[in-house]
Amino acid sequence: MANAKSWTSQAWEAAADIYKDIIEHPFIKELAAGTLATEIFDRYLAQDELYIGNYGRQMFELAELITDPEAHEMFVEFAKEGIEGEKMMHALLIDRFGIDTQVLPSPVTAEYNEHTQAAIATGSKEIGLAAMLPCMWVYNEVGQHILRIASVEGNPYREWIQEYGNEAFTEGVKAVLKLADTYAAAADETTRERMTQEFIDATRYEYYFWDYGYFGQDRR
Repeated sequence: MANAKSWTSQAWEAAADIYKDIIEHPFIKELAAGTLATEIFDRYLAQDELYIGNYGRQMFELAELITDPEAHEMFVEFAKEGIEGEKMMHALLIDRFGIDTQVLPSPVTAEYNEHTQAAIATGSKEIGLAAMLPCMWVYNEVGQHILRIASVEGNPYREWIQEYGNEAFTEGVKAVLKLADTYAAAADETTRERMTQEFIDATRYEYYFWDYGYFGQDRR
């Protein structure tokens, strides 16, 4: 059907309640206002430093499942630029706040990395990509959301907000979403259903990640 919704539109709708909980979470509200306690941000960023190290490696593992040369090159470039930008932002904020990154992964961090690793290990580019999408897409949506509702002038976390809400990152995410829709359109119904479940589960981990950062405990 010509007017059928894309897989990414359907997946986002399926996870919409989780995203709503994310943008209404006190972590996001206080980060947007610039009032988030530094000890909370420190705990969050120390965990994110661990997570990004694994996520970056997984991005390149996923790229190996993408055999189309053009799509492979696009994904690799997005991964390189995205991970490099995040690492630079992390380094700046780690230095600014004196964050100790020598920490053990929280249960949420460990399980989230295991979730995406298991999806890639299926050998299915469709399933792997669906599980990896929320980290880039949800962060991009959150970054843009904050830019719409708050001024970053004087916000101690402005680099974080600007990293995920900027135009270059947004365009990269759009390209990956288009790729996901291409794969989903060619997949069978069972694969598409698995993709949607992987996406929902990973989006829920995004919520848990911020929740752990804020409260310092696994509240699931």
